[in-house]
Amino acid sequence: AFVLSAQTQQFEKIDLLLNSSIQDNHPGLGVGIIKDGEIIYERYKGLSNLQHQIPFSQKTRSNIASTAKQFTALMILELSLDQKLNLEEDFRKYFPNLYPEVKEEIKIRHLLNHTSGIQEYVNLLADEGPVWWKRVGLNNNDIIDLLEQQKNLAFKPGSNYEYSNSNYIILAMIIEKVTGVSFNDYSNDFFKNMGMIETAFVKRYMEVIPNRANPYSDWGRGEWWETPTVTKTNGDGFLYTTLNDQLIFEQKLQSINDEQHLLKISQAPIPNSEINSYGFGLKLNDRLNRKAIHHDGVTLGFHAQTLRFPEDKLTIFIISNNGNIRSDLLADEIASYLLTKE
Repeated sequence: AFVLSAQTQQFEKIDLLLNSSIQDNHPGLGVGIIKDGEIIYERYKGLSNLQHQIPFSQKTRSNIASTAKQFTALMILELSLDQKLNLEEDFRKYFPNLYPEVKEEIKIRHLLNHTSGIQEYVNLLADEGPVWWKRVGLNNNDIIDLLEQQKNLAFKPGSNYEYSNSNYIILAMIIEKVTGVSFNDYSNDFFKNMGMIETAFVKRYMEVIPNRANPYSDWGRGEWWETPTVTKTNGDGFLYTTLNDQLIFEQKLQSINDEQHLLKISQAPIPNSEINSYGFGLKLNDRLNRKAIHHDGVTLGFHAQTLRFPEDKLTIFIISNNGNIRSDLLADEIASYLLTKE
């Protein structure tokens, strides 16, 4: 068995780790730890905005990138439990113009765990011209148009696992088709119902997001550079949220014991799936030699990590706008302090 040992010492270790990783006048981060449904640690360091020297704080809304996939998957799962869609149905029921020549079924569940064979739009765009983050106003419809030009899949659906953001763009668009509501409006209601009132997918690429962090990296040059955010894709990432809202969600998740509850089902592998290492927008392979449920996200200077150890009822969430550090490595190191042998 594993227990949480002298917490004060562990927290001092974590403080030291954060202090050595980030300087006060550098882009920042927020770290939260939940144990047995309680927030036991919450700390902010550095700046959310270098130009105006604004601290990274409880109010800061940062982009958690692909860590957002679990929420898109959660909305799809909820619609399936409400029998508004079926995870076993071919997604082309909603998008007949995509891959008409592919004979095999491409099921919605294949999209959820990246076993569809649909190629990564980031790579497809790079092959034909400027990289995605230089394309002003790029949105989900543009991605669908791009995928309509693709004739073949990379592999037969269900036969392989290959991470592809295209899957989650399609899932966001399926939500629109099924509900008749825009993905932004539907997801906003979803987050409000979860009590996450400072969480929203980007609506317009030029919109003002209150308390928004800016993404920075030094790209190895020894000086901070900010990456412009000029795109508006959704569902695969671009979820602006606070650490506080993420901790609200993690507490909710830890407090549920009903196996039939939406949140509980969302943490397990997808029924009937050919692979079990990725589920509903979550990676299910072990971390630190123990059962873990996790996902990372990186978009230019923004990054995030959720790391859950369900058997220990322990979760670490990291959110950052500092492209020079790695939240996945920080989360592992923090976890190693907390998971001590008896």
